[in-house]
Amino acid sequence: MKKLITLLCVSLSVTCIFAQEIPHSIKKSDVFKDEYKRSSIALVEDDGNDGVFIARSYAGGLFSSGAGYYFEHYDANLKLIKEYEYEMRRSEVEKWGTILGIVMNGNQVSLIDFLYNSKEKAFVCSALTSSIDNFNFEKKELFRIASDDVMKSQWFGSSQFDGDSGANFMLNEDKTAFAITVDIKNKNAETHRIYLFDNKLNKKIDHEFKREIKDRKFVYENIDVSKDGNNLYLLGKVYTDEKKNKKEGGKYQYELTRISNEGQATQVFDTDEHFSGSLKTVVFQDKLTCVGFYSDRKDYRYKGISYFELDPISLAIRKSKYNPFTEQFMVDKYGKNKDKELKNLSFRGILITEQNEIVFNAEEYYVTTHYHMNPNGGGGTYTYVYHYDDIVSAKIANDGNILWARNINKRQATGGDSSYISYTSTVKGNDTYFFINTGEKVKKLSNDRIQFGQTSTKRSNLNVIRITPDGNFDFQEILDDKDNEVPFMVSDGAISKNSVYFIGRKGKKKQLLKVTL
Repeated sequence: MKKLITLLCVSLSVTCIFAQEIPHSIKKSDVFKDEYKRSSIALVEDDGNDGVFIARSYAGGLFSSGAGYYFEHYDANLKLIKEYEYEMRRSEVEKWGTILGIVMNGNQVSLIDFLYNSKEKAFVCSALTSSIDNFNFEKKELFRIASDDVMKSQWFGSSQFDGDSGANFMLNEDKTAFAITVDIKNKNAETHRIYLFDNKLNKKIDHEFKREIKDRKFVYENIDVSKDGNNLYLLGKVYTDEKKNKKEGGKYQYELTRISNEGQATQVFDTDEHFSGSLKTVVFQDKLTCVGFYSDRKDYRYKGISYFELDPISLAIRKSKYNPFTEQFMVDKYGKNKDKELKNLSFRGILITEQNEIVFNAEEYYVTTHYHMNPNGGGGTYTYVYHYDDIVSAKIANDGNILWARNINKRQATGGDSSYISYTSTVKGNDTYFFINTGEKVKKLSNDRIQFGQTSTKRSNLNVIRITPDGNFDFQEILDDKDNEVPFMVSDGAISKNSVYFIGRKGKKKQLLKVTL
């Protein structure tokens, strides 16, 4: 009877999908052309007059030449007011450079540049800063580290692979402070040099983090900046000899370290008899939380969401919870309550509601390999297909319990550019929204479920999906591909207040889209 009621609720939910509109408004810029074919939104900032300032990175990639930024100022109707192109130019001794991130302070914009200077044999981090009124960039060195001290396997293809080598950048939620970590070469201990700056480029922390354990036994998870911009929180997954002898659960422990001007303090916790392959830190004013998926076997067949809450100063553990996926979620995924668990989940982001509830998003991502024999024999070639399937979303209450968990059925795949598939997500009030491109029809599945299908750059209908506070969802097509001159890159959306911005591209032809909820 309980299952029947659940299925009836799903049926009613799907029926309501077509019965109401999701409030939104749409604005488009004029279609324009860039010299460079590919660009993506790197920064969106409101200008205080209903207009928007946008920075787009173009061409190239890590350590490549010909890279740069388009800076554009639009009015409330997305009419271009001012534009400026900044091309990254390196001297002969400045090698292997990359922009780690962009920071704004009022009308000042700073590109945080990290490069190798072959003459000085040092990695140098600098801020390239300009007013958005005149775009006259000036360089200010933030710090430098001798080349011999830096773990470079990420950049130079060393056989000593280290997934956290190089430099990492983190901007806090309020965009008032940013952190940079650099992996330091040390065979006997995991070592990072960590810097904290405010958005005025004042250095607040210069700290060497060291864990007396071999590098390969420490997995760097993430680093976060406190709300006030005075503390750093570094989360690591550590394989110790003690945990190696555990009878049940993951043979590792998590370590959360608070770093301040006074030094560092560390809290150790593990996932008991469960397996949590990865955790993400969420920083609030009065608490820290770590959330992630967990399983009961040593694999990636996830069974639910784990939740840890800690004091932000003492790091004392206040509570830990293991929330199994809800029956509603299992109905979404499998059509009825089966003894199955989800696998191949890729973390896609954390959103915070006005009530400080956590929305934890992921996507079912995996790669398939196909071998093609040459028609005349003599070997063949491999091709790779990248699958972006179901969306997984769960809302976690302030006490750590799941309010709802939903699986949105989706089937998308690509052999190359994934910009037009996958999704962008945001929250407004207590509602959660997902923007996706789909085909013409939404497929009906068994047990009153639906599935969003494949899209292509030639046919990309933009849809918005809404999950309401009670966990029900509806959706609406907001742009038909017949009405668009270019398809929009839905996985690269940028969020500012209650608006989401997308770049559309077809060849060198481009257009900016603003969707306001």
